[in-house]
Amino acid sequence: MKAYAETYYHLYNRGNNKDNIFFEDDNYTYFLNQFKKYVEPFCEVYAYCLMPNHFHFFLKVTEVVAFEKG
Repeated sequence: MKAYAETYYHLYNRGNNKDNIFFEDDNYTYFLNQFKKYVEPFCEVYAYCLMPNHFHFFLKVTEVVAFEKG
C-alpha cells in the first residue's frame, strides 16, 4: 500500500473468521502503545475504536516514510 501525505485514511482490520484479536485488557494497551510508537509519528489520529475482533482508525498521514521489504 502506498500512503500519500496530507491524505485521510480509514485504517481497519479484523481477525480471521471474525475471531478475536484482543483477548485481555492488556492486549488493547499493548496494541495502542505499538501504534503510538510506530504509526502515530507519521499521522494525526482523529478517531479510533478497538473491539474484541477488529479495530478502526480515522487518520491523516502527515509524513510518508519508505520502508524496504525485508
